Amino acid sequence: MVPERDNGLLPLRREYTQAWHGFDRTEVRQYLDHVEAQLRRLISDRDSAATQVATLQRELETARGEVAKLQDRVDELMKPPERLEDLDERMQRTVQLANARAEEVTKRAQVAAEKHWASSTEASTKLRERYQRLVEELDKQAEALHSEHEAALKETRAEVQRLTVEAAQRRELLDNEAERKRRKIERDFDAKITAERTAHEKLIADQRTASKQQAERRIAEATAEAKRRLDEATTEAKRRLDEATTQAAQRTTAATRKVERLAEIREQARKNLAMADEVLSRSEGLLAALPAESVIPSASKLVGGDEPAPAAAATPKPKPEVVSVDSPTTPASPTVKPKPAPANGNADPKAENGTPQPVSQSAGKPRS
Repeated sequence: MVPERDNGLLPLRREYTQAWHGFDRTEVRQYLDHVEAQLRRLISDRDSAATQVATLQRELETARGEVAKLQDRVDELMKPPERLEDLDERMQRTVQLANARAEEVTKRAQVAAEKHWASSTEASTKLRERYQRLVEELDKQAEALHSEHEAALKETRAEVQRLTVEAAQRRELLDNEAERKRRKIERDFDAKITAERTAHEKLIADQRTASKQQAERRIAEATAEAKRRLDEATTEAKRRLDEATTQAAQRTTAATRKVERLAEIREQARKNLAMADEVLSRSEGLLAALPAESVIPSASKLVGGDEPAPAAAATPKPKPEVVSVDSPTTPASPTVKPKPAPANGNADPKAENGTPQPVSQSAGKPRS
């Protein structure tokens, strides 16, 4: 079994103060594992030696017990009988042989016991000495390991302290360097942002200028196009207005000419009517009944007519001719013909009286 004083060494303490950029845990743990393995091996050897010593002691005690038993048996056998007379010769001889045998066995047992005792004592002494040497060596190794462990702890603490100081200095240096880099990065970033902002503002200004110029150009083009279209529309409207004015003037002139022509035709028709009236007036004398025509009614009465015949058969009147004036645009006026006398003798009193009927003014107008 492991002594209680060795329990403080196994396992070794591994509590170290951690610091930034401190000790290498892997190396320290490997070293401690190696030391612990050596301690375990030495303790195992010590335990094996102690077990072997205990075994030899048990064997020695067993041998001692056997020697004591044999000694008791020898003592019992060596006791003389109470009455030898009671023993026959054979028994006496047996007793003698037994005594001799017992003495021989006793001697041999004593020799063996002494030999075994000597060897056991020597082995026990050797084992005790070896155990003591091992214990002393283990104590020395434990003390050395403890001293080494303390030295390692002190060295580790010193190294940790040194590394802590160096880490603090390094951290301060890195903080200063990081602060300097941060400020430099901020300055570079501000300069870059300023340059990009300037470039963007310039680009935006250029784009605005280009957009403004493009808009002005498009406005100018649109204005020119609108002006061109307006001029074209104005020219077209003026042309159409001129054409319409010309056509209206032509139509007005043609209408005026037509009106003048119609006025001329009307005047000509009026003159023709006047001439017709004059011709009719001159023809009234020709329309009077002749003396020979008065005999015709008497003859009709003789024939047996119920009603008296008209006084005289109207002689056919000559057709008055109306001079027509040909016009290239106006159709010729129709010739005015006198109405024939009715068969029943009921002539128009105006016709009988020689008064011509008025001619409608529409007779001389051209048909549309």
